[in-house]
Amino acid sequence: MTQSPSQQPYVPDMTDDDIELLKRLEEANRRIEYDLKSPVNSVPVTLVNSRSPELHHKQLRQDSVSSDLSNLTTDSDGNLENEWVLWNKIINNWSAYSRKKSQWVKDMIRAGVPVHFRPLVWQCLAKVETSNAKEKYIDYMKMTSSCEKVIRRDISRTYPEHELFKEKHGIGQERLFNVIKAYSLFDREVGYCQGIGFIVGLLLMHMPEEEAFAVLVSIMQDFSMRDMYKPDMYSLGLCIYQLECMVQEFLPELYRHLQAENFNTSVYASSWFLTLFTTQFTVNVAAHMMDLFLNEGIEIIFRMAIALLETHQEELMLLSMEDMLKDSMAAVTSYFQKEVPVKHEHDHETLFQRAFSVQYNGKKMKKLEKEYVVIRKEEQEEQIEIRRLRNENRLLKQRVENLEKESATLANRLIEGQVLNAQYAEESYQLKRENYTAKKQLDEILQQNNDKTTSSTKTENSSDFSNVSDDQEELGNLRETINRLTMENRNLQTTPHVEIAALQDELTLVKMRDAEAQVSINELRQRIADLNLEWQAHCSTCQTIREKNYVNEVNPNNDAYDLIAHELLSLKMREAQFDSDNKLLSQKLMDADTQKHVLHNQIKRQDDEMQRVRLELEKSRIRENELRTQLNEFKNQLYDREMRKKEDSMMLRIREVESTQAIGDLRQRIAELEVANQELITRGQIMDEKDIQEKLIELQDELRRTPLIRSNSLPARRASLIYASASWPKDNTIDEDSFDDSSDAFTADPNRIDYEESEDGSLTSSLPLSTSINHRSSSSSNVLFPTSFISSNHRLRQSTPSLFPTFSSSQPSTSSIS
Repeated sequence: MTQSPSQQPYVPDMTDDDIELLKRLEEANRRIEYDLKSPVNSVPVTLVNSRSPELHHKQLRQDSVSSDLSNLTTDSDGNLENEWVLWNKIINNWSAYSRKKSQWVKDMIRAGVPVHFRPLVWQCLAKVETSNAKEKYIDYMKMTSSCEKVIRRDISRTYPEHELFKEKHGIGQERLFNVIKAYSLFDREVGYCQGIGFIVGLLLMHMPEEEAFAVLVSIMQDFSMRDMYKPDMYSLGLCIYQLECMVQEFLPELYRHLQAENFNTSVYASSWFLTLFTTQFTVNVAAHMMDLFLNEGIEIIFRMAIALLETHQEELMLLSMEDMLKDSMAAVTSYFQKEVPVKHEHDHETLFQRAFSVQYNGKKMKKLEKEYVVIRKEEQEEQIEIRRLRNENRLLKQRVENLEKESATLANRLIEGQVLNAQYAEESYQLKRENYTAKKQLDEILQQNNDKTTSSTKTENSSDFSNVSDDQEELGNLRETINRLTMENRNLQTTPHVEIAALQDELTLVKMRDAEAQVSINELRQRIADLNLEWQAHCSTCQTIREKNYVNEVNPNNDAYDLIAHELLSLKMREAQFDSDNKLLSQKLMDADTQKHVLHNQIKRQDDEMQRVRLELEKSRIRENELRTQLNEFKNQLYDREMRKKEDSMMLRIREVESTQAIGDLRQRIAELEVANQELITRGQIMDEKDIQEKLIELQDELRRTPLIRSNSLPARRASLIYASASWPKDNTIDEDSFDDSSDAFTADPNRIDYEESEDGSLTSSLPLSTSINHRSSSSSNVLFPTSFISSNHRLRQSTPSLFPTFSSSQPSTSSIS
C-alpha cells in the first residue's frame, strides 16, 4: 500500500530496532498459527471452559492476533515498513493525533487500516480504555441469561462458511455465544437480536472476547446502535425514512422504479443498518466498513447505501418485483446477497470512493427526523384508532355471536316446545281414552250406589243416602238448567265463525266435565267422611265389646266377627280412597285433554294465519313486480316522448332560424332591387330622352342630305316615318307592334314595375326603355331605339310619357320633309 506525501514525514521517527522487533513478532505469530501441534489448535472445547479465565483470554488473544496476521497481504518491504511505523506512531500517540490531526487520521482510516493494527485502532476509536466493560465480562460469564436458547439456535447461522465459526460447538461458536450472552445480561432492555451476532463475529475475528465485548458495548452505547434493536425499532424506522428520502433526492429514477414495483426500502436496507454491512460484503470489506463506522458513525452507512444503489442502479432498474423476491422477504434480496458481494470482492476501492463523494447534509437529516416524528405520531394515533375499532369490532362480533347463540337456543326451545306439544297431544289422547273408560266405570258405580241407596232405606244411614240422592237430583236439575241456558244463549247469539263455535262447544264440554268431576269428587269426599264415621263408631263399639268380654270372659266367636267387620270396613275405605284417586286422575286427564284441544286449535289457527299471510305476501310480490314493470314501461314511454319533443323542438328552432335567415335575405334582396330599380328608372328616363332627340336629329339630317335624284325611294321612307309617328297613340302610350317580337308592350300605368323570376331563381327587373324599336328605311338604313338596359330573362315594363311629346313634336318636321 502506497502512502500519501503527507504521511512520509512521520516514517523516519521509528528506529531500526523497532522495525526489526515488529518483523520478529509477525514471524512468530505466523509460526504459531500454522503449527498444528501448538496449544492453540490442540485445546479441546471442554478445556476452554474448565481452565482459568486469565489463561483462556490470553490464549484467545493469541488466536485473534494469529488470525489477523494470516490475512495480511504484504507489498514491497519499504512500503510495509513505512506503514507499520506510521500506524505504530499513531496508536502510541492516539490522543494527540485524534485531537490535533483528526482530519488526517480520518483520511488514513479511509485509506485503510493494516490488519494487525486493526484491533488496536478499533479499541482506540471505541475508547475502550475508559470503559469498565472488560471487568464486567468475567462476572457475566458466571451468570445465566434468558436468551441462551435463542442464541444457541442462531449461532450456527452466523458466518457458517468462516473457519472460525464453521465447526459446531467449536471454539469460535463458544466465544460468540459468550460475548452475545454477556451483552444480553449487560443490556436487558435490548437483550438479544439476530443482527448482533454478525457484529460480534466480525469483532471476534480480530480480537479476544473481553476486548470484543468492550467494543460491542461502545458501539451500542456511544454510537446509538442499541436504539435500532429496541422492541419498537424507532431508530431503525427513522434511518429507513432518511435513506428513502436520500434515494428520492439522489436517485429519482430508481426511487420511482422501486415505488412502481411496490418494493419497500426496509426490505433491503434493514440489514445494512442492523449489521453494518457485515452480511453484505466479504470479511475484509466488512472490516473496512467497521473502521469507517467507528470513525465517522452512522453517516458512513448512509453514504455506502447511496453509493451501492447508485453503482447497481442499472441492474436494479431491470429487475421486477418477482425477480427481487425470489426467496423470501426475510432473506432480503437474492441480488444484494449473491451478486453484489461477488462484484465488490476485489474492486471495493471504487465503491468506497463513490461513498466518500456522496454529500451528507446533517441539517437536512435533522429536518427529516422532525418530519418522521410527526409521521410516527400520526401513525401511532392511527394505530390507536385502529386498535379501538378492532376492539369495538371484536365486541360487536361477540355480541353477534351471543345473539346467534340466543337465537339458536330459542330455536331449539321452539323445536322442543313443538315436540312437547306433540307429546302432550299424544298423552292427552291416551288420557282421554282412559277418562272415557273411567267415566263408564264411574257411571256403573253411581248406578250401583243408587241401587244400594234405594234398597238400604231401613239401615241406620238411610237418611245420609237420601241426602245423596237429593244432591244427585239437584245435580240433574242443575244440568238441565245449564243445558237450557246454553240453548237460550245459542239462540240469542248470532251464528259465530266455525272456529269460535267449535271453541264455545269445547268450552261448554269442558265446563260440563268440570262440573261432573267436581260433583263426583264431592260425592267421594262425602262417602269417605261417612265411612270414617262408621269406622270410628265401629272402633268404639269394638272397644266396648272387648272391654265387656275381658271383664266377663273372652268369646272366640265374637273376636272373629269383630275381625271380619274390621276388614270389611277397611276394604270399603280403600275402595273409597281408590275411587277418590280415580276421580283426581280423571280430573287431570280432563284438564290435559282440554289443554290439548286448546293448543291444537291455536296451532291450527296460527298455521291458517301463516298460510294466509304467505298468500298475501306472494300476491303483494306479484303485484309489486307488475307495478315495477308498468313503471319501467311508463318511464320508457316518457323518455321516448321527451326525446321526440326535444327533436321536434330542435327541428322547429332550425326551421325558424332558416326562415328568419331566408326572410332576412329576401328583405335585403328586395331593398337592393328597389335601390337598383330607382337607379335604373332615373338613368333610363334621362338616357331615353337624349337618345330619342339625337335619333330624331340624325333622321332629320339624313332626310335633308337625301338627294332629290332618289325621289323614288322617298315614299317608302315616308311610309316608315308615318308608320313610326302613327304608332304613338294620343294617350302617351306606345304600341306593342313597334317593338321586337321578343319584347313585351308598355303598360298604361307610368309607375308600374313588373318583377319576373329569372332562370337562377333571383328576382330581376327590366325596363321598357331597354327594348329596341326598329324602323326600316327603303335601303339598308334603319331607325333603332336604345337597348342599354337589357336584362337576361326579366323585363320591367313601365311607360315613359315624358318622351312622347318630343317624338310627336318631331313628326311635323318629318312630314314636311317628306
